[in-house]
Amino acid sequence: MPLSPDFKRAIFAQTTGERDVVLFTITHPRWTDTLRLSTDQTVQNGEDPETAEPIWGTWSRGEFYRYLPISPTVPSSSDEEAPAGSVSISNVGNAVSPYLQIVDSTYPRVTVEVVMSSTPDIVEQCWPELDLTQASWDQVLADITFGMDTANREPCPWLRFVPAYFYNLTS
Repeated sequence: MPLSPDFKRAIFAQTTGERDVVLFTITHPRWTDTLRLSTDQTVQNGEDPETAEPIWGTWSRGEFYRYLPISPTVPSSSDEEAPAGSVSISNVGNAVSPYLQIVDSTYPRVTVEVVMSSTPDIVEQCWPELDLTQASWDQVLADITFGMDTANREPCPWLRFVPAYFYNLTS
């Protein structure tokens, strides 16, 4: 996916008011809600009903991504290995751990997107449908590793040599 000219200009500028924002969308079949997280406090979106503290986050394409203090490592883009990345999330008010506690043998799916703070509806970079491969958490921090793990679960080869499939080779 090519980067937009505005994104390139912001990356190479000596100083700029632009910020890159990393958006995480995490889904699992057992979850009733999709977990959407942002690395930036772009706008305030009401108050938490329990603590009355403001809820900050980013609106992108009609969805609200909640801000939490996040230290992301975006997936690698190497030709030699599958994309893999990680994220450390300050588990503010246990916002993430309730989701992770009900994960079963099915991997949660993670989509990582990079947008600019001024144009959050335009996705500059995207790594769709990665597997959440490992997670550990406590009351303070949640560490999540994600990557393209489907190659490890797929049977290889998917098609075995059976004369019925390759009748020209055996005749």
